[in-house]
Amino acid sequence: MLKRTILALTLIIAFASMASATAPLTSNEIERVIVVMEKLEPYMDQMEKEMEEQAMNDPFNSDMLSEQSSLIYNYSADCKNIIESNGFNEQTWPTTSGRVLKAFVSIAMEQEPSNGMAEIKAALAQMEADPNMSPEQKTMMKEQMKSVMQTAKAMMQAPQADVDAVRPYFEKLTAAVD
Repeated sequence: MLKRTILALTLIIAFASMASATAPLTSNEIERVIVVMEKLEPYMDQMEKEMEEQAMNDPFNSDMLSEQSSLIYNYSADCKNIIESNGFNEQTWPTTSGRVLKAFVSIAMEQEPSNGMAEIKAALAQMEADPNMSPEQKTMMKEQMKSVMQTAKAMMQAPQADVDAVRPYFEKLTAAVD
C-alpha cells in the first residue's frame, strides 16, 4: 500500500511537472484520459513492478518522466493502441493526463486536505516501529518524505481553469485511479 501510494504520488508529481496550461482542458480530453486510465488498469500492477525494479520512482531523477512515459506508452502494443485509439500519442498522453491528474489531486486536496497527511503519519509511524531500520535510515527516510511532500504540495497547485474543467469528472476519475 505504501509503495503504491508513493509510486502514485511520484507519477503525479512527474506528470504535473510537465503540465502546461496553454489551452484549457476540454471535456473531450478529460473523458478520453478517463477511458485510457480505465483500459490501462489491467497493465498497471505489472508496470508499477517494473518501474520499481528499474528504480523509476525517484522524484529527483530528471529523466524519470520520459522513462515512465516511455514505459507506459511502449509497455505493450496493447497499451500503445489504447492510448493512440483515444487520440493521444507519446507526447500528448503524459502532458494531457498530467494536467488532468494535477487538477484531480488539487480537488482531492481541497475536499480532504488532512487525508494525505494521515497516510504520511501512518507511514512514518510504521517506519518508526520497524526494528530493521537504523536511526540513521529512519532520519533519512523522514527527510526524503518531507522533501517529496513539500515538492508535491507546491506542484499540485493546478491552474484554476483545469480544476474547473475536471471538477465535474471527479467521481469518474476517483473510480479510474482506485
